[in-house]
Amino acid sequence: MKGIGGALAMFTKKETDRKNHEADQQHNDTKYNKAQFAEARQFSRLEKDILAAVLLEQQTYTVQEAQQHIQQFMNGEAQ
Repeated sequence: MKGIGGALAMFTKKETDRKNHEADQQHNDTKYNKAQFAEARQFSRLEKDILAAVLLEQQTYTVQEAQQHIQQFMNGEAQ
């Protein structure tokens, strides 16, 4: 019986992990404008300053895209 309970627990965990991954993926696809990034708690003051300088006012960006812009700026690749 112990083995069956363990298998059930593993199935439940995998099912939960799959649902969490889907929710994370949906969250990762969410786009934000420049003003929303300025208010975000996820970024440091320096990162917000970089985003204020490099993001365009009329465009929206995912968090991953914003992080890429920060990285490019830090590496001297900003245009």
